Order: sequence, then structure tokens, then C-alpha cells
Amino acid sequence: MSAKKIVTLTILITALGVGIFYFVYWCRSYNQSKFFVKSSTIKAIELVKESDTLRLANSNGIWYLNDFYFADSASVAQFINILRTIKSIAPATLKTGDDMAQLFKSKAIQVRIFGSNNSLLREFLIASIPEFNYKPVALKGGFLTPYYVESTVATDDLIEYFSLNPDSWLASKLFIEPLDDVVKIKVDFPQNQKGYTIQLDEDSIILLSSTGSKLSGINLANVSSLFYSFGDLKLRFPCKNDILSAKPENTIVELQIEMVSGKTYEYTIYKITGKDFTNILGQKLEYDPNRLLIKLPNNRFLIGTYLQFHYVLCSIDEYVNNSENS
Repeated sequence: MSAKKIVTLTILITALGVGIFYFVYWCRSYNQSKFFVKSSTIKAIELVKESDTLRLANSNGIWYLNDFYFADSASVAQFINILRTIKSIAPATLKTGDDMAQLFKSKAIQVRIFGSNNSLLREFLIASIPEFNYKPVALKGGFLTPYYVESTVATDDLIEYFSLNPDSWLASKLFIEPLDDVVKIKVDFPQNQKGYTIQLDEDSIILLSSTGSKLSGINLANVSSLFYSFGDLKLRFPCKNDILSAKPENTIVELQIEMVSGKTYEYTIYKITGKDFTNILGQKLEYDPNRLLIKLPNNRFLIGTYLQFHYVLCSIDEYVNNSENS
């Protein structure tokens, strides 16, 4: 091979090497600043901070919170829109000598986004901390450079959308089916015989006493109020002390709701007991006058209020227009 060819080949190899170097450098720079998810097949999202983990997962078109509770579909849809539009603005640098990895590990929220077959689509850390003037900053795993980030569809502080508070994601109802799917409501009061069953169909409403007797003179206004009260309950998560009240002696109501599909939901509602409760006059009470503990299947619990469950707590007398049937 002639010297000229050797020189030419050397130049080509060098140019190719330089090109590959800059291409790899560009790809790495692009990847470390890429936080959005284009995929329309997001099936699960995990938010982790220290010992707290919150999981949103889709199963057969229904979003679940922590694999059991119904998640609010509107909140999840909004969050996914955030994840699809989040973008980097500029590299974020520290003016201190803090270790970047340790700083994010202790203060940031870890975000993991999964697609079909539990494939990991994206993973990064996001935080709003004083070291970056409380501006949202994200850092991808395996990289050292964090980036200021934003989303054009965020109407509030971006970091607020990455909430680990379960109440931010909880659906405001006891069941996921449309309200019109309810065909039977059964209420039992362990302490008396004032329970009832309401059967609903397109043409009629049937009211049965706890002994199975069919009653006439139905108070349709109160039955309607009971029915629609299940539409927007705005339930919350209990603390550990609240759950201690789930004892037989604290049971107020046992509730069953049957759907047109035949699926039946069963709940037990308890009063929340304790020593630090008072009424409006400041008088001490042995139970919470505002909140109720609702036990769901699989020994899970939520918190509601007496106002929200007012019509469930009413006896059969409230659903007939006279006392002769009761």
C-alpha cells in the first residue's frame, strides 16, 4: 500500500473515530436530558421517596392505587399528560460542593414508568429543593448532570403532580362501576331491626324490611338521596390509630351494594373511638363526631364522614311515608 493511501486511510479512520465520539457524546447528552415518555402504553407508575412507595397501575382499563384502591382516572390522565410533555430547560448546577447523587437520593422522588409486560420505559429522580432555588430539577439514573424541567400542561407547581399522598390519587367513590349499575342496596344495623333492602330496576323500586317484608308508601325523595350519595364521597386514608376502632362493638352499619353484573361489594362502617373528641359545645366524647371508618374487602380501610353517609345511616323509617309499614 502506498504512503498516500495509508495517509488517506488514516485520515478517514480518524475522522470516523471523531464522528463516532461526538455522536456517542450527543446521544449521551440527549439521553440524560430526555425525561418525557412518548409511549401511549403506560401501564404503571411508581413514585418512591425514602420508605414511601406509591403505585398507580392499569388493569383491564381501570387504574388502581397501590394495587387495591380505585384511583381517580382524571388525576391519573392528567399526570400521564405531564409525563408525556415534561422537558428539560437547561443543566442545573450547584454552587456548593454537595455530592449530587447523595443529594438527590435523600431529597428527590424516584419516578419509574412501566409499559406493557412490565417493561421499564423511563426512570429518573425529580425534586424541588433549596439547592436549586426550589425549581423543579430532574436527574436520570446513571448520569451526573441534573436539568431544570417544565411541562407546558402543568397549571400548578410541577412537583405537586408527583405527590406520594394517597389522598391525591384516591377515587371519590366506593366502586368503579357507573352509579346506574347499582341494582340493590342492603343495610343492616347490628343493634336493631331497622335495616332494609332497596331493589332497583328500570321500572320499579322495591323496599324490603330486614325480615324480607315488602313495604309500600316508599319515600322516593329519600331513596333518591341515598342512591346519589354514592356518587361523590371524597373518601380519605386512615391513620393507624383510626384502624384500631375496627371492632365489633364499634360497628354501626353493614352495607352491601350489588351491581347489574352480579358483583357485590361489602362494607362495614365503624365509629372511630378515642378520648380526645369533643362536640360543638366542647363536651368530651368517646367517639369522633365527624369521621367514620369504612372497612373494605381484604381488610382495607378508608375514612368517610357522617354527613357523606347520612342516608346510609338512616333507619328504614326514613324510606317509608308512614309508620304503619315499619
